[in-house]
Amino acid sequence: MSLSLVNPRYASSAALPRYEVPIAFPEREVPLVLSRNGDGPIFHQTWWQLASADNALEQVSATWDGKVVGRLAYIRRNKFGFRVLNMPPYCHTQGPVLSLPPSKPAKVARNLRRVVKELVDQLPAHDRFHLILDPADKSAFAFAMAGCSIYQDFTFRLDARRNLEEHWEHLDPKTRNLVRSAGKSLQVRQNADLEGFLAMCDKERAGKNMHNMAALRRMGAAALVRGQAVILTADDERGRPTASAFLVWDDTLVYYWQSSRDPEIVLPGANNFLVWESMKFALESGRTFDMDGYGSRGSARFGAKFSMEPVVRASVVHMSKLGSVMRALTTQPHSITE
Repeated sequence: MSLSLVNPRYASSAALPRYEVPIAFPEREVPLVLSRNGDGPIFHQTWWQLASADNALEQVSATWDGKVVGRLAYIRRNKFGFRVLNMPPYCHTQGPVLSLPPSKPAKVARNLRRVVKELVDQLPAHDRFHLILDPADKSAFAFAMAGCSIYQDFTFRLDARRNLEEHWEHLDPKTRNLVRSAGKSLQVRQNADLEGFLAMCDKERAGKNMHNMAALRRMGAAALVRGQAVILTADDERGRPTASAFLVWDDTLVYYWQSSRDPEIVLPGANNFLVWESMKFALESGRTFDMDGYGSRGSARFGAKFSMEPVVRASVVHMSKLGSVMRALTTQPHSITE
């Protein structure tokens, strides 16, 4: 598929480090269009999803009077013999891309329910279908009316209009002290060293790395080339990288997408310091900062200490009877663990 990587919208970000390695996207017989190439949440943009899922990305669409009014992308997986339809790897939110005809609010709501029902009905046979909607996505009720179950996931956000100096005083006192202390011995640098970041990620997990490294490499490289990403690395006083955060962004939000640390260099507060520096980076760019969710109560408590607002991301689940059995035997997609 022919797709321009360089996004002219961010081409002026000359001050940021650049990643120059070309990325080849898979060829497709039919062009897959999820959103206009630079619009909406980054996780929904075509280039991002192609980099994520490679050739595994599929979609269903709804067509009215010869015009496509809705699309929904997914990937197929087989888990313990169960057929699963999921979001592409590292696309932390996903939802229908809509192009509904303009009309009055009541009719817009009816059309939304209709198109979502058509999309759900066209999904291939499955035991579980799962996606997490962006906080701005208004389709949760439509999915509920289409027979899906709706749960609540959360992320933490700091609004772009907040005053950082004032917000500093609202941080948990212990967190503020850790940030201040780490800042005395760490220096943050912006860089595009993707291979260094991935190496640290692998080292941190010491042979138990469950990450899809190929997908991370494709996605990270594509975002860096487009000028929609930067790596923040905290170096200690000897110049050794101790921890890194991989930030990605769209027009309105900066996401704390991935992070890693060197397990051999223990410096209290390094992660806190990186989160604070990421918050600063986001607000200085005029964008809202998004922690990009959490996977455990521990990480939820960590995020809450920065006094950011918990924001709901609706979790959509559709299951067969076999899927209900799988849900009882495995961790629920909307739950968090210790």
